[in-house]
Amino acid sequence: MALTPPFSRELESTKERFLYKTCLILIVISNLVFLLSCSSLPKPLSEQERIAIENAGGRADILENMLSYQNNEKIDAILIFKDGHLVLERYANGYDGDALHDIRSSTKAITSLLVGIAIEKGIIKNEDQSILDYFPEQRNRHAVFQEIRIKDLLTMSSGLDSDDWIPASVGNEEKMYASRSWIDFFYSLPVVDKPGTHFRYSTAGVILLGELIKRASGLELDKFADEYLFRDLGIVEYKYAKTPAGETDAGGHLKLRPRDFAKIGLLVLQNGSWNGKQLVSQAWIRKINEPAFMIPGVSKNGPYMGYLWWQEPVVDGEVRSFQARGNGGQYLIAVPSEHVLGVFTGSAFHDNQQMQPFLLMKTFVIPAFKS
Repeated sequence: MALTPPFSRELESTKERFLYKTCLILIVISNLVFLLSCSSLPKPLSEQERIAIENAGGRADILENMLSYQNNEKIDAILIFKDGHLVLERYANGYDGDALHDIRSSTKAITSLLVGIAIEKGIIKNEDQSILDYFPEQRNRHAVFQEIRIKDLLTMSSGLDSDDWIPASVGNEEKMYASRSWIDFFYSLPVVDKPGTHFRYSTAGVILLGELIKRASGLELDKFADEYLFRDLGIVEYKYAKTPAGETDAGGHLKLRPRDFAKIGLLVLQNGSWNGKQLVSQAWIRKINEPAFMIPGVSKNGPYMGYLWWQEPVVDGEVRSFQARGNGGQYLIAVPSEHVLGVFTGSAFHDNQQMQPFLLMKTFVIPAFKS
């Protein structure tokens, strides 16, 4: 019996609905597979990963336990290096090795390296120069700033009322972000201490360092970084942030791929040398790793602030490390005695879970490679 047109049309419509629903199910399954593949942190080690770890003298079982440890949910990437070799690399939360990640205040550690390069090349005389040597237009209006040296900005001891850890501080970064020119914001701040005597965590001072490099070199900070650092490291994809006035943000929000972020830590572990070329002088590497200021209210064991790099024992007052740190869990944690570097990016912004990488380094990474 032939089907009448109305029934035929209904059947066709049923087929369409079935195909539509099937497509939706497949799309959902596909997305779930993608998300699970990206959230690979807790997956067991592959045989290749085990071999790489063991060939580097490490214990694969300890690092495997690290990957499945509690409270790792907001870690987006973990890269572990031993003797300059990548032995473990994992991504999660939709990130992969090609994605640029905002390294937040770890940008400051790179700015420190750029200042050292500028001094080594004679572009800047030395870190004992007054900042007003590069801002002559401020001399008459802000003569009191004459005492502030480049070194005081590197050690966050400018003497200005600028403390990102104290919301009420006149120079808190949240107030700076609301202003158009962050350089003008810096020069609007009151002096409350003799420069070089008190530590205050100040992003505003690091912004000034970026502008100072620009004025000394004639290059925008990103161009200077590319010419004298990134190009030699093979870093070709990066993105600096700009202020509303077009100034380069030297204090945060630089975006890098995790492997390129790692190159910064490896460079410092290798005393400024990369592929046989001295990119940063050994003298500057020593300076950034010398404790300059003890942080108020913390243990005598640290952390300490060097030249925009942190120093801290990571295992019970022992096993010294140097670190770049950024809000949310953006860390380079290097342990020179063990020739180990831990690289972390994360999404734990303004969250205590951003400290998870330090626990992982102490509990798993260092024990896995302890000589």
